[in-house]
Amino acid sequence: MTRSTTPAWDCHDWSCPICTAPERDDMTLLRCAILTLLEHGRWMAQDKISLPDILSAGGHYLSRLRIGPLGQIDDDTPVPAIEQWAWLEAELRLVVARAAGLDAVSTLDPRIDGVLASAARLDERGQVDLLDLAADQFTEICTQPRTP
Repeated sequence: MTRSTTPAWDCHDWSCPICTAPERDDMTLLRCAILTLLEHGRWMAQDKISLPDILSAGGHYLSRLRIGPLGQIDDDTPVPAIEQWAWLEAELRLVVARAAGLDAVSTLDPRIDGVLASAARLDERGQVDLLDLAADQFTEICTQPRTP
């Protein structure tokens, strides 16, 4: 199977410390996709979209970002492959659960569902704050220099 030369994601923000890093790879770019979902999630929370809805179907949501205002598809906008959607959703759930106070190190931690169920009961402002904290924490982790 040939490997795609198209990046997995590009937020088109030239000041993005993740997408503009010289050592970026597909996994790094997918981390930026998670940050994009967190950023868009805060607006979704303000529109009273439930936290479970925000945290699910992230890949599908990102794929719709390449559709222009007139319904045209922008082929220059890379989006995560369908095979990466489950990973995106699991990582997004882990990031938000960590921001809610869970000390999980794996997306398989059985406590994530309970923590996210509690977080879903937060009011709109609480959910926005939680998503902001998740984005801040995740950005800090993703922009730390890699050690050999």
